[in-house]
Amino acid sequence: MIKELKQGETLIAKGPTRINILEGMVEVFGKLISADEGERGKEGVSNDTELIIPSADQYPVYATEESKIEIYTSNPEENIKTIEENSIPKEWIDIKDNIIKLIGKSKESHPLKIMVLGLSHGKTTLIKYLANSLKREGLNGGYLDSDLGQQMMYAPTTISIASIEESIISGEDLDPAFTKFIGATYPKENLKFIVSHATNNLIEKFIAEHQNSDFILVDTDGWIKSEPGVVYKLFFIKTVEPDAIIVFHDDDIEELKVIEKKIKSDKQKELFLLKQENKYYYEKDKEDRRFLRQSRFSKVLSDFQKITIPLDDIKFVKNEYDKEQNKIIERDIPVRHLVTLPYHYVLISLLDENSQMIKIGLLFSINLEKNYFLIFSDLSYTEQLEVRKVLIGSLRLSTKGNHQGYLYL
Repeated sequence: MIKELKQGETLIAKGPTRINILEGMVEVFGKLISADEGERGKEGVSNDTELIIPSADQYPVYATEESKIEIYTSNPEENIKTIEENSIPKEWIDIKDNIIKLIGKSKESHPLKIMVLGLSHGKTTLIKYLANSLKREGLNGGYLDSDLGQQMMYAPTTISIASIEESIISGEDLDPAFTKFIGATYPKENLKFIVSHATNNLIEKFIAEHQNSDFILVDTDGWIKSEPGVVYKLFFIKTVEPDAIIVFHDDDIEELKVIEKKIKSDKQKELFLLKQENKYYYEKDKEDRRFLRQSRFSKVLSDFQKITIPLDDIKFVKNEYDKEQNKIIERDIPVRHLVTLPYHYVLISLLDENSQMIKIGLLFSINLEKNYFLIFSDLSYTEQLEVRKVLIGSLRLSTKGNHQGYLYL
């Protein structure tokens, strides 16, 4: 199917769909894609003219000039529509321009930390748009994804930070520099404090190794509509200390008003409220989110195999939050206690002696008599030798990434 777009029109494409740009230039989440070989490879212009849109997702293809595109999709009537405007709201463009000015002011002192808050109404889409727009301005930065359930870069239950080397459309365009294992898809109970500290630790580590960074973009989950949700977000903000916070405002959400009021009281922080609803935003339902989560697990686990590791000098641990010291601590789990629980197929993180994550895996079985434990992972032989601790999560999965239950410690 060949489709012609006039300048200023946007093709809204749902997956699964493949698109080739045959003529002209389009913009996707702020990323420029040109069919002109003379344009490709220039600053901010992609070398690749093909777009793959996965199931349960949607991409806006905005024509910056008259363009011709080739579309492959199973259901054109449902998956493809054209609108006569840019699907990126003017509010987003204005905020992007203000963020660029703020980065210019803070450039000499520290990278500008930009956090995006709100319910599930386009936070990640906005992050992509900002990342690509800032990259086109010649700015360098990092992208931290703290959404445990819809992790973009690695497996759900983890949080990651990556350097934005090229324009990004999907998680495939990002290579995590550092990852922290949380072990759950939802920051319940003390996990909300652990996620906050882990996020801040990743940012500090990233800045230390990427001292030319101009900005750090921080994506968050949509847990807000409850008292614990407010506590979580306020603690997150206090711990991470962003310089600018963009909130998807909603007059009907009282919890958001509480958070906004607290942000406004801090004169050191810039608050941007997005009040205009993005009418073209694709709202993923629970089934979409479950499908994407399972797909992500399945992809990460696809190269895993069974590995046997001796129990000698191996500690099994769980992360906890020490309120008095306001930090994450490790609590040892006696292996004889662990084997009495339904631990089989629980997600784990393999750690070195300094508690740095090596890889994740699934814990299959523990054989006390033969002094070994069996896991499912992609550890190399050298990495196996480095394992000193096994950090236990709470989620249990099949080897295909399907949910199997929970382990409560």
